[in-house]
Amino acid sequence: MIQSRGLIFIIDDDLTLQTILEYALRNAGYEVILAPDGQEGLRMLENLTPSLVISDIMMPNMDGVEVFYHLKERLQDQGIPIMIMTALNRKPWFAALEAEGAVIMQKPFEVDRLVDMINVTLDQD
Repeated sequence: MIQSRGLIFIIDDDLTLQTILEYALRNAGYEVILAPDGQEGLRMLENLTPSLVISDIMMPNMDGVEVFYHLKERLQDQGIPIMIMTALNRKPWFAALEAEGAVIMQKPFEVDRLVDMINVTLDQD
């Protein structure tokens, strides 16, 4: 059996994007776990140790900014990277997220480029 390159945890309410990312990341050798929104994602995270987390910003129940700060609090000591996806145009508060360690991906993006970024990010560990 081929060894996994790591576990990617995706928090996003867009089922189509979840499916595309899951397919691409599994093909790149990663395990993938999906959560439909921030609240569910944080609940699921209690039982996971992901290699990397990808979260959308605009989601029901809890937006991605709030999710990021909860993730950061839980994952920062473990050095687990957090990527934030957004369809929003660049906002002044993005800089605050980036200063806190978030990597922000503007939608639309090329899935291959995202996979390459993940590969580079995780190979640095």
